[in-house]
Amino acid sequence: METAIEEIKVKSLKDRVIDLIQEDVPDYLNKFVYCMGATPLVLFLVALATGILMTFYYIPYPDKAYASVEAITHDIYLGWFIRGLHKLSVNLMIFTLFLHALRVFITRAYSAGELKWLIGALLLFTTLGMGFTGYALVYDQVSYWGMTVVMNMIEEMPVAGPAMAYLLRGGAEVSEITLLRLYDLHTKLLPVLLILCIAAHIAAIRIIDFAKMKDEKGVHLFYPEHALKVGLVAVGIFVVMVNLVMIFPPAIGQMANPLEVASNVAPPWYFSAVYKWITIAPRQSALFALLLFSALFVLYPYIDRFLVQRGFRMERINIVLGTAAVSAFAALTLWNVLF
Repeated sequence: METAIEEIKVKSLKDRVIDLIQEDVPDYLNKFVYCMGATPLVLFLVALATGILMTFYYIPYPDKAYASVEAITHDIYLGWFIRGLHKLSVNLMIFTLFLHALRVFITRAYSAGELKWLIGALLLFTTLGMGFTGYALVYDQVSYWGMTVVMNMIEEMPVAGPAMAYLLRGGAEVSEITLLRLYDLHTKLLPVLLILCIAAHIAAIRIIDFAKMKDEKGVHLFYPEHALKVGLVAVGIFVVMVNLVMIFPPAIGQMANPLEVASNVAPPWYFSAVYKWITIAPRQSALFALLLFSALFVLYPYIDRFLVQRGFRMERINIVLGTAAVSAFAALTLWNVLF
C-alpha cells in the first residue's frame, strides 16, 4: 500500500515537471529580437563560471592584485582565455540588457506587468555594478584612475552620493580597503543579488505571463522546441565569444600608481556617456538630471499608464524617446572615446 502511494506521488511530481517545461510560449519569441532576455542569462552563466575560476588565483590587496591578474593573463595555463571570456561576457551582458530594455520600451511590453519592468531595472543596475567593480579589480593604471573617476562621480551625486562614496571607498580616499570592498561586492553580494533578480524575473513572467503583441497569436511548447532554439543561440554566442577572445586576447596595462594620474584615464564604456555628460554640463545640474532620468526610467510603466488614460498614443512617443536616448548615448560615448 505504501509503495503504491509513493508511486502516485512520484508520478504526480513527474507530471508537474512535464507541465512546467511543456508550457505554451508565444510564437513571437522565435524571433531573436524578442528572445534577447535569455541571452543575458547565458552570458551571466559564462561570467559566473569563469569568475569562480579566477577567484582561485586573484588576491584582493593593492600590492598583490595587479601581480595576480598579470599571472592569470600571462603565466597560468589558459588563464588569459578564462579572463578574456569573463571580461567579454560581462560587457556583452550589459550590452544585451541595454538592447532588451530598449526592445521592451519600444514595444511597450512592460504594460503586461509593471513588476517585470521594476525587477528588470534592478537587474540592469546590478549588472552595471558588477561591471564597474570587476573593472576596478584589475588595478592597473587605467582601471585605478577610472575607478577613482567613477567614485568622484558618485560622491557628487545629490543627497546620498557622499555617504555612498564613503561606504564604497571605506574612507575619504581610495585605499586598500576600497579594493577589498569592491572585491566583496563583485564576488559575493552582487552575484547573489543578480541570481535573486533573475529568479524573481522568471517567476514574475510565470505568474504574470508574457506580454501580448499585436498580430502575434500563435503559441508553441517551451520544451523541446523553444528550449532547443535557445540552446542553439547559446552555443552560437559561445562560439563567437571564443573566437573574439582568441583574436583579441585580454591585455593589462602598467601597475596602478596613485601618485601619477593616467594620461588615458576613462571609465568603462557603459559609463562613458555619463562621464562625458558630467564634464560638458554644469556639475550639479548634470548629476540631478541623471538621477531624474534614472527615476523616470524605473517608473516609466506608471507614467505610460497615466498618459494612456488621457488619450496619448504611447507607441509613437516611445519610438521617439527611445531613438533620442540611443542617439544621445551613442553620441556622448563616441565623443568621450574619440575626443
